[in-house]
Amino acid sequence: MADISGGVSDYLSNGAGALANKAVNYGNKWLNSKINYGVNYASNYIRQFDYLGILPERWTLLDDSGQKAFDFDSFNKASIKSESKVIHAPVENGGFVMYNKLTTPLEVNCILIKRGFPQDLQAYVDALLEYGDSTDLLSIVTPDKEYQSMNLTKVAFDRSAENGVDIIIADCSFIEVRQVSVEYTSAKVAKKTSRGKQQAKPTSMLSALKKF
Repeated sequence: MADISGGVSDYLSNGAGALANKAVNYGNKWLNSKINYGVNYASNYIRQFDYLGILPERWTLLDDSGQKAFDFDSFNKASIKSESKVIHAPVENGGFVMYNKLTTPLEVNCILIKRGFPQDLQAYVDALLEYGDSTDLLSIVTPDKEYQSMNLTKVAFDRSAENGVDIIIADCSFIEVRQVSVEYTSAKVAKKTSRGKQQAKPTSMLSALKKF
């Protein structure tokens, strides 16, 4: 009977401990999310009064002139994908070198949010569609790194009553454009000399008979 009661006690204590750990983890996640939201809100609020542009942008999209590409309120998410491909043919032992591996262009997916009046939302949508149709390159700035030479290849808009009719969420896909500089040499090619039409030499009757 003592063994049964002891087992039940251990089971209850272990269960209570697991529930307590889950509650602590949930509380930490909730607290961190609220802290991050408060920090981002305060940062965005302060930037409204940064008329001199002293504060650097932490999450934004820049055009080729270094200015914000278009107006949006929040940079909600950034997913970066870097992929390399290796040849499938057998390689001699010790013969695996860098040209056996191909690095594909970087892919970045961003979630942008804009809230405002209808004319503001229309300008936001038009700007994204224009960049999606153009070959303009943008820089994606994050707190960790700036990803340059990115072209917008896909954009999807989400607008729902659940989020608010005055909010448009844009799911943007970018791909890296790798550019190379072309160098030309100053070597000169010799000009072709035109000889004109060449007249066939006359063949004598004797030489023609010798061929037979």
